[in-house]
Amino acid sequence: MKESKEKIKGSVKENINLMSTPLMAILPGQISFFVILSIIPLASILVMVISKLSLNFDIIINFIKHYTPSGVDSIVTWILEQQKAGAIDFIFIIMAFYLASKATHSIIVASTQIYNGKQSNFLRTRIKAILILVILVFLVVGLVGTLTVGGRLVSYLAEINKSVHPFINIIYTLVKWPFVFFIIFFCVKIIYTIAPNVNIPSHSVNKGALLTTIVWVLSTFGFSFYVTNIANYSRFYGNLSNLIILMIWIYWLCYIFVYGMTINKYKFSTKNELDNNE
Repeated sequence: MKESKEKIKGSVKENINLMSTPLMAILPGQISFFVILSIIPLASILVMVISKLSLNFDIIINFIKHYTPSGVDSIVTWILEQQKAGAIDFIFIIMAFYLASKATHSIIVASTQIYNGKQSNFLRTRIKAILILVILVFLVVGLVGTLTVGGRLVSYLAEINKSVHPFINIIYTLVKWPFVFFIIFFCVKIIYTIAPNVNIPSHSVNKGALLTTIVWVLSTFGFSFYVTNIANYSRFYGNLSNLIILMIWIYWLCYIFVYGMTINKYKFSTKNELDNNE
């Protein structure tokens, strides 16, 4: 019992020390700044992907309204509607990928700083940034497909064969959220592994990726409840309240992302020191 208390106390102290590092004070804000700048080009890419997959545009609108905090949904929906109205050509797609990759480029720079690595040349870093951007687009499409398209598919199967509907609905309900957790965890793990310009084993990022996934999902629902039922940002910020809510939400997600990476680096460095001592 005493050993367990000491272990918990040591773990809490370790996490507080990690949160107090200078990088945790700087990098989340740096990443969230570029993420906000990349929202419009990223929305253009999502609109392009939706059109290529022949999906109903209302599907992603419903997803945003149901699974993002109140206030965030309205501003993101407005951005998507504006991008839907515009024409998309080849040059526009290239520019959208380049501008949106600024956010993922900042992730590469931040992760390399955390691991004390060296920054690579511009071309290699930009290619990696676009690869991470593709992973994030895949993540969004996967979430939309699982949480929104999946429900419509269950309803469609129910119309075809009503006798199997209860079983399909139960299976979908049981599998839906574990699969969502898996998609987020898998994508975050890949990003944690490939983002730093340092060779790190994939298994060394499991703890940080798991923490990030759990906190992202739970805090998004918690923040949505807080904004809807408790907070009153419009009282202080007026018409800018939705933008402020979006900025706070993105900053929090970036903070957890950087914190998960910091944990991975700490565990990675500790293991290397133990291996060297042996």
